[in-house]
Amino acid sequence: MSRVPFRRMLVSLALLLLLAAAAFMMRGLLDQDLDRHRSEAFDFSNGDTRRAGRLWLPAGEETDKAPVAAVVLVHGDGPQDRTSDNGYAPLINSLLDAGIAVASWDKPGIGASSGDWLAQSMQERADETAAALAALRARFPGVATGALGFSQAGWVLPKLRAPQADFLVLAGPAISWIDQARYFRITSHVRDGMDRGTAERAADAQALRDKVDFGPQADEDAIRRTGLTPARHAFVRRNLHADATQDLRGLDIPLLAIWGTEDMNVDAKGDSEIYRTVLAGRADTQVVLVPNATHGLLKADVYNAQLVSEWSTARILRFLVEGRRAYAPSALDTITGFIQAHSRARADHR
Repeated sequence: MSRVPFRRMLVSLALLLLLAAAAFMMRGLLDQDLDRHRSEAFDFSNGDTRRAGRLWLPAGEETDKAPVAAVVLVHGDGPQDRTSDNGYAPLINSLLDAGIAVASWDKPGIGASSGDWLAQSMQERADETAAALAALRARFPGVATGALGFSQAGWVLPKLRAPQADFLVLAGPAISWIDQARYFRITSHVRDGMDRGTAERAADAQALRDKVDFGPQADEDAIRRTGLTPARHAFVRRNLHADATQDLRGLDIPLLAIWGTEDMNVDAKGDSEIYRTVLAGRADTQVVLVPNATHGLLKADVYNAQLVSEWSTARILRFLVEGRRAYAPSALDTITGFIQAHSRARADHR
C-alpha cells in the first residue's frame, strides 16, 4: 500500500470519528434544550397563593393532538424552579419523545410563584400537587394524568387518592424522614473515611441531639447549634416526623417506586422492601431497583454524589454532553413505559 492512500484512509477515519463525536455531543446537547418544544404557561392557584410554571407539549402531526398522557413534576428538597436549573431537561425531553405532556412549576417563593416553600408541610405540598393535577386534567380532559416526584416527594404523593391522579411515579423516595437523615449521615461519614461502626454511632448521637434541637422546647440556642437558618429549622421541625407508611397503606392509585441501588441519600434496599411489604398483592404497583444508579437514577460510576453541588466541572460538562444517556440503562424506559401502560389501561376502561 502506498503512503498517499494510507494517509487518505487515516484522514477519512479521523473525519468519521470526529463526525461521530459531534453527533454524540449534538444529541446530548439537544436533550438540554426545552425551547425547541411547543409550550405554554402552567399557572394555578393553591389557596391564596399562585403557582407559575410551564407545560411542555409533545410533538404531533397536528398541533391540537392530545398527548398519550400528562404528568406534573413534583420537586424534591430545596429552592427549585420549574426545571430544577435545567437539570430536568433530559428527563422532560425523554417524556415528550414518549408522547407525554409535562408540567412543572416554581416552588413557592421561587421564580414567579408566590408563597414560601419553607413554610410548607408535606400535606400542604400534597394539596398543592392536587391543585396542579386538577389544572392539568382540565387542560387535557380524558387523558391519563399523574405525578412524577423525586426524593422528598415520597412524603407528598402517597397522600393523594383517586381520582386525583391516574398514576404516580416516585424516584428515590424514603419511608421515614428521621431514618433517611440517619442513613444520609452514615453515608456521609463513611465517605469522609470513618469505618461503618463509628459512622453509625456518630449518626445515632446526632439523632439524640436532634430530639432536643428540633423538639417542643427548641429555642434560639438550638437553632444556632443546628447551623440552620430559622426558616430552614422551622421547616425541618414541621416535617421531622414524616413517615409514608400509613399513607401507602391507603393508596388507591397505580404506583411505580424506583430507586438506584447506589443511592447515597436514601436506603434504597431497605425502603424498597418496606414498599414491597406494605403494597404486597397490588397488581398496579411496581417496585424497581435500577442497578448501578444514583439517587437521581443517573449512572453511578460517573455521577454518584449526595449533592449535585459536589459535582466537578468535568462532571457537569459530561452531563451536558450525555443528556439522557447520563441516566442508568432502563431507568427512563421504565418510567415512560409505566406511564404509557397506565394511559392505555385508563383508555380501556373508558
